[in-house]
Amino acid sequence: MLQYKDYYMPKSKEDLFDLMESNGDSFDIISGGTDLYAKENSSLYNPKFAIDISSIEDFSIIESRNDFITFGSNTRIQQFLNDPKLIYDVPLMKHAAIWFAEQQIREMATVGGNLANASPTGDMIPPLLAMDAVIHTIMKNEKDICKTDIPIADFIKGVGKTSLSKGEVIHSISCPILKDYGCAFKKVGLRRSLCISTVNSAFLVKADKTGKYFEDVRIAFGGVGPLPARLNEIEDNLKGSLISKDIIHEMVKYIPCDIVRSRSRREYRKTVIRNFLLSGLYESLAEINIVLK
Repeated sequence: MLQYKDYYMPKSKEDLFDLMESNGDSFDIISGGTDLYAKENSSLYNPKFAIDISSIEDFSIIESRNDFITFGSNTRIQQFLNDPKLIYDVPLMKHAAIWFAEQQIREMATVGGNLANASPTGDMIPPLLAMDAVIHTIMKNEKDICKTDIPIADFIKGVGKTSLSKGEVIHSISCPILKDYGCAFKKVGLRRSLCISTVNSAFLVKADKTGKYFEDVRIAFGGVGPLPARLNEIEDNLKGSLISKDIIHEMVKYIPCDIVRSRSRREYRKTVIRNFLLSGLYESLAEINIVLK
């Protein structure tokens, strides 16, 4: 059973960094804490202190500016289903959130926690990768609290590994507000309920003004290896192409041969990727009223 010697709930960033300094390396930074249950049976995992950042208002911001939306690391997964600003400005996150565990967990789990956990199958990661999200981190130097901006493609470094340095904390995430895009999220797992993804994927599609050609396409997959993957070659081949079933089915041959780097169920994952590629593009097009027959 996971137990802490002390539990702290700072009210400001300054208090947070003071607590981090005074408790050495033996602490967890938590907000919802839902990812910690997976670690509680590990004999190698025994932090003495918990620092709960859920009461720090600055980590809970949701604001739009200059065609970008920024939401704090404390943003709960359920908020992507309830908050009108998030639903309107980042609808792809809503598509992912509806498949994230169940409501009790969604009410506690945070987008910052999902990123920091860096699971290969983290459901929030492919949508953020497809949107070219930027992770804003903060840390305290000798004089002040400084901020760093990290593209999500550079943030995830491997299974459970991120670019976070010692003393660095996820503050917020920024995404472009992508208007007139259709989107889809696909996942598959081993269970029917509370499903942990085996493979997950996110799709964004924009048509040109005539509605006949692809103007922009973004495709991201998780669960296929230690890192999430963008299908850049397929994206580039579709941009400017006539929207048709033929061109979509042709893209199957551009799925990278080495995209699956997981050590288990490799052929199964390849089949899932092929099927998700087709259905994800069709569903995204249908959202912008383009139905191919």
